[in-house]
Amino acid sequence: MFFDTWDGVLHAVVRAAAACTVIVVAVRVIGERVLAKLTAYELIAAIVVGAIVASIPLSETPLAETLAALAVVLLVLGAARSSRALRRPRLVVWQGELVRSRLGRWGVGEAEVRAAIRRAGIASIAEVQAAVLEADGEWSVVRRVDCGHDRSALDDVAPPT
Repeated sequence: MFFDTWDGVLHAVVRAAAACTVIVVAVRVIGERVLAKLTAYELIAAIVVGAIVASIPLSETPLAETLAALAVVLLVLGAARSSRALRRPRLVVWQGELVRSRLGRWGVGEAEVRAAIRRAGIASIAEVQAAVLEADGEWSVVRRVDCGHDRSALDDVAPPT
């Protein structure tokens, strides 16, 4: 059978339009740049959103209940985004030395730091003025030779005392 009733077709069309609207609103709220760098937590939330949105067109669950569930997931995702934005950069190498006391506290391993330094094209930790794990999870590595008297880019990271 091709379809039961026009009511069923209209039901599916309205729900599909609602699903598309939710996706557009979610991307606007969350931001396209965030989608490029999802944390594991945000990826899980995005999968949950996708599953809920995928169920909208053909689900028998009332649309209001489905949209309420989506709103909760989007609020959680927004909170995760806010907490990531509030995270501060973490300085783990200073003046050519690993700041070991910070590695364990922040759950960063020496191997991860060394890999970031190698990706920056630097062979020796001694050549590094600062290695910073940024709030977005990316690494910034500043060479000692590139670091003159103006270190204003490092103002928001606390050097070890």
